[in-house]
Amino acid sequence: MKEFCFLLLFLPNALHAQVRVNVHLAPNLMGPYSGQLLVYTLSDTSKHFSDDTFENEAAFTMQVPEWTQGKVITLPPDVPFFNIGLKDLKDGYYRMVAILRTNTSEHRKLSVGNLYTRKEVILKVQKGQDSSVDLELNAAIPDQVFREDEHTKLLKFLSPSLSTQKKKDTYILAGIYLPPSFYRDTDRNYPVVFVHPGWGGTHFQATNPSIRKLYGVGLGEEKIFVFMNPEAQTPYGLHAFVDSRVNGDWGTAFVQEFIPYLVKQYRVNPDPKLHFLTGQSSGGYGALWLALHFSTSFGGTWVTSPDPIDFTHFTGVDIYHDQNYYYDQNGKERGFMTVEGTFKSTLKKTIQLERFEGDGGQQQSFEAEFGLPDEKGRPVHLMDVLTGEINKEVAESWKPYDLALYTLNNIEKLKKLAGPVKIFVGGKDNFLLHKSAQAFQEKTKNLGLNIHVITLPEADHFNVRTVELSAEMQSEIDQLIKN
Repeated sequence: MKEFCFLLLFLPNALHAQVRVNVHLAPNLMGPYSGQLLVYTLSDTSKHFSDDTFENEAAFTMQVPEWTQGKVITLPPDVPFFNIGLKDLKDGYYRMVAILRTNTSEHRKLSVGNLYTRKEVILKVQKGQDSSVDLELNAAIPDQVFREDEHTKLLKFLSPSLSTQKKKDTYILAGIYLPPSFYRDTDRNYPVVFVHPGWGGTHFQATNPSIRKLYGVGLGEEKIFVFMNPEAQTPYGLHAFVDSRVNGDWGTAFVQEFIPYLVKQYRVNPDPKLHFLTGQSSGGYGALWLALHFSTSFGGTWVTSPDPIDFTHFTGVDIYHDQNYYYDQNGKERGFMTVEGTFKSTLKKTIQLERFEGDGGQQQSFEAEFGLPDEKGRPVHLMDVLTGEINKEVAESWKPYDLALYTLNNIEKLKKLAGPVKIFVGGKDNFLLHKSAQAFQEKTKNLGLNIHVITLPEADHFNVRTVELSAEMQSEIDQLIKN
């Protein structure tokens, strides 16, 4: 982690006395706790912490072993930092919060069990004077309760193959929504729609009426809807139900184990032509990967704003030909997250913050999903975190997951697609994913395959999928069911 001390040019050491940041455990937290301690600051005390502030403010981190009640952790003056070192904080007031990441099996800072400061504190830094602040970790992220009712149930399926691969019990998690007639027509089998949500989305979406509506639940012919959890039991971000050399064969387990379980336990129609896929963003890539790799296992696929499906346009970077991920050929820093034509951040900022915060960020999820493991089983980085230089051997190893290349190399297989594959993107996608989808379209449009890219010119990443578009999707699914 100390490499992050060199992310930015050092500022001259200020001539003020020592800044001491002390972190305590609340009296009810006995420990022992081990994990990564993260301390964040916010120099504009009128604002609140957000992704934007994390990228631009000072933050500090250290590994903490066997932390027990009564022990105070004091950040050393040379603690690894992001943006600005502890010794170099400018005079002023700083909001501060802390998180202790104890959960190493899931990817989010706010994963179940992680400790955090419920109350922010203020640090005053003034030249020539000692500065001290005390932060108390006084709360733990609770386990989220899946609220079942007559038609919404939690599925926790123990995967034999994944458990063998990982040498521990490994579960596929999902939320199932059953149609109104399910308990009346007990001899009836139903078509099924699998929903693969995007970053941050889980099986808990099955319990949310507005999200169910967004995916077309209840429209047209009665169907079972299954909301998948694409991030369960992986520390490296979403596994997205893709067969991965790092995460394991989640896609194969989904098709060969989980779906047969649903057929048996929940009267899902066994005919693959009545199994349908839909997904958004990272879940859109995962649903598309499943559709192309298991071409006869699904009757149709509808995805919106998928993660890069052609790696010559990977959030603005051609990973095969560009030399640097952070800077273009003219040395200009590449933007990230465009809103109304203006970039809010840069690729360099977002990736360096991600690396600083530890496992589980978006870029690492790509590296785990598409790349190879190192000698410790961890995903190999695509680029040098400090310079942005792309490792061409790693880029080459990603090629099996470039869906444009996969399509070009599997034309005969994909002529056997059991149903249509439709890819919807916004012409103003915030992460430039429309360029990736359009590159895919250009390479595959004359192959005679039932794969279609539809660009909605005025839509961005987040509003391609609407209730109206989902209604169209469900209408198309209904026609396939009737035929």
